[in-house]
Amino acid sequence: MTSALRLCTSTRRPNRPSSGPYSLCCSLLLVFELDGTLLINLTSGDSAQARQAAQWADQRGAHYLDGAIMAIPPAIGTAEAVILHSGPQSDFEAHKSTLEALGTVTYLGADHGLASLYDVAGLAMMWSVLNAWLQGTALLRPAGVDAATYAPFARRIAAGVAEWLPGYAEQIDSGSFPAEVSALEAEVRSMAHLVEESEAVGVNAELPKLIKAMADRSIAAGHGGEQYPVLIEEFGRPSDD
Repeated sequence: MTSALRLCTSTRRPNRPSSGPYSLCCSLLLVFELDGTLLINLTSGDSAQARQAAQWADQRGAHYLDGAIMAIPPAIGTAEAVILHSGPQSDFEAHKSTLEALGTVTYLGADHGLASLYDVAGLAMMWSVLNAWLQGTALLRPAGVDAATYAPFARRIAAGVAEWLPGYAEQIDSGSFPAEVSALEAEVRSMAHLVEESEAVGVNAELPKLIKAMADRSIAAGHGGEQYPVLIEEFGRPSDD
């Protein structure tokens, strides 16, 4: 078991410099003897930085766990705070009780980059849900419907869509997308309607146009008869820019 634990919880990670990862935390730690120490980084950064930090620690004889905090500051220390960890499981288990003082901890796997990846994947979900709600709110406001009136309806829609995720995940993992409910070519007609209605009432149509463009490319590639999760192929491609 490691002889000591050191925790870095600054609010963000600096850009990765050529001299080493997370230069702020690492420069502070250089004043300590690190051999046999477990370092835990809970700042925000990318997966490449996390893996580089693990190498930096290993070169100095230290163990390393990367992490991410998915919570607002007042939630820290409560069960509402979600704390993600990745790295050697033995190191996580040895200090789990200490880490639980910060919130609800989740171990993701041995790859040090997983905590950062889950962090940004969670942000993708959060912003996508909020952006969809804002799009709907903008559509309804010209008709005199305020955000507070629309919010309960939107919440029910979001909860219903969340129920689809396990089945859609099975399709993605199997690489098979049978149109059990609706084919993409049918969905894209509804997307076109959303774009047209947005433009007709004078609200921003950039977001629905973006999603429709991805669906159009998927249909052009021969996937029109498959179900919506087939768009994973589009999301998994590098962007043109």
